Amino acid sequence: MKRRTFLAVSGVVPAVFGSCARQARPYPGRDIKLVVQAAPGGLSDTVSRVIASQMEPSLGVPVVCENKPGAAGALAFSFVSRKPADGYTLGHAPVELAILKTLGYTSVTPETVDPLCLVSKTRPVLVVRAASDAASFPALVDALRKRPGYYIAGNSGTGSIWHLNTLLMEQALQLKLVHVPFGGSSASITNLMGGHIDLAVMGVGEALPQIRAGSLRALAVFDVDRTPLLAETPSVAELGHSFGAVAWSGFFAPKGIPDEARQRLQPAFRAAFDSALFQEVCQERAMEPVYLDSQEFSQFARQQAAFFATRVPSLLGVGA
Repeated sequence: MKRRTFLAVSGVVPAVFGSCARQARPYPGRDIKLVVQAAPGGLSDTVSRVIASQMEPSLGVPVVCENKPGAAGALAFSFVSRKPADGYTLGHAPVELAILKTLGYTSVTPETVDPLCLVSKTRPVLVVRAASDAASFPALVDALRKRPGYYIAGNSGTGSIWHLNTLLMEQALQLKLVHVPFGGSSASITNLMGGHIDLAVMGVGEALPQIRAGSLRALAVFDVDRTPLLAETPSVAELGHSFGAVAWSGFFAPKGIPDEARQRLQPAFRAAFDSALFQEVCQERAMEPVYLDSQEFSQFARQQAAFFATRVPSLLGVGA
C-alpha cells in the first residue's frame, strides 16, 4: 500500500512541476499572430507585414500575419478583442477602430482594447483633374457654391475616412455635392481622370503619383499644416478653415494584456518603426512615420473616437 501511494505521488509531482515550468516560460514562448483587417496587398497589409518582420529579431519568435477582411474592419477587430489577452494575438489598428462603433458595425473601440503603438499618419488631400477650371481651393469652393448639387465627389466607400473628410468639408463650408462611392481610392482616381466625377478626397500617398505625373491637381490638404510631400499645396487652416481628419495606422491587443508582454512588445514595435525598411516603405507609400507609445496612442485613439462619435451622426444621419 505504501509503495503504491509513493508511486502515485511521485507521478503527480513531475506533472505539477512540469505544468508550472510551462506556465513560467518567459514571453514570448511561441509564434505571435498579427491580424490584419484588410485584404492582402493593400496599405494596411503592407504596413502590418513590414512591422511584423522587423519585430521578429527583437522578440526571437515569428510574428505571423493573418488577413481577416470584412465589414470595414469590424470582423478583424471583433476577432482579436475576443482572444485571450496573453500577447499572442495582436491586431492592426487603422483609423476605423475609432469610427466603426458609431456606424453600428461593432462594439469594439479604443477603450475596449489595449492600444499598443501608432506608426504612421496619412493626410487627406482634395484633388481635381489637371485640366479643371478650378486652379485653387477658393476657386473650387466658389464654383461649388454657385451650382449646389451639380458637382460630383468620388470617395473610397460610404463611411470611409475619405468620405467623412468630404462630408466635413461640405458641412463646414455649407456646400452641396453629389457623392459617389467606389471600392477604393484607385477607382476614384480612374473616374476622376476619365471625367466621370469632378473631385475626390483621398490619402496624399494615393494621389501623389498622378499629381507628380501632371494628371491631377492638388488643391488643399485637410490638416493644420502643409505636408512635406506636397510642399506647394496649402492646408485648409492656411485658407481660413478648420476641418479634416487624418488616417492613421497602429496596433492593438485584447484588453488586459500582461505587463510582461507589453514590456517585450513595446521595444519590438519601436525597433520595427525605426528600421530602414519601414522608413523606406513610408517614403515609397507617402505615409508620414509618426510613433506614439502605448499611453500616447491610447489617449490619441480615444480622442479620435470621441470626435467621430460627435461628428459622424450629423454627417451620415446615423444614431449616436
